Amino acid sequence: MSTVAVRVDDQLKDDATELFQSLGLDMSTAVKMFLIQSVKTQSIPFEIKNQSSVSDEEFQNLVETKLKGIRVKASDPESVNAFFGDEDFSEYEEYFK
Repeated sequence: MSTVAVRVDDQLKDDATELFQSLGLDMSTAVKMFLIQSVKTQSIPFEIKNQSSVSDEEFQNLVETKLKGIRVKASDPESVNAFFGDEDFSEYEEYFK
């Protein structure tokens, strides 16, 4: 038998211990279950996501929006602002007067 030691902050340990106890498990058994399932499935047994990632649906909507294109009327400041958003082109203002 081997021993695995993991450092976690006190609050995480307390929260996990409380959760596992409510499920009738101790910390050691819960960790063993995780390891067994990982080896059995050859994967992490839950989904891992980057919190800043965009969902497939959001990405598809973004692509469709961009493919539609935006018509810009150079003589209409609102149209130009809608196209460029918050970008600052103040150094070129003299060309548009």
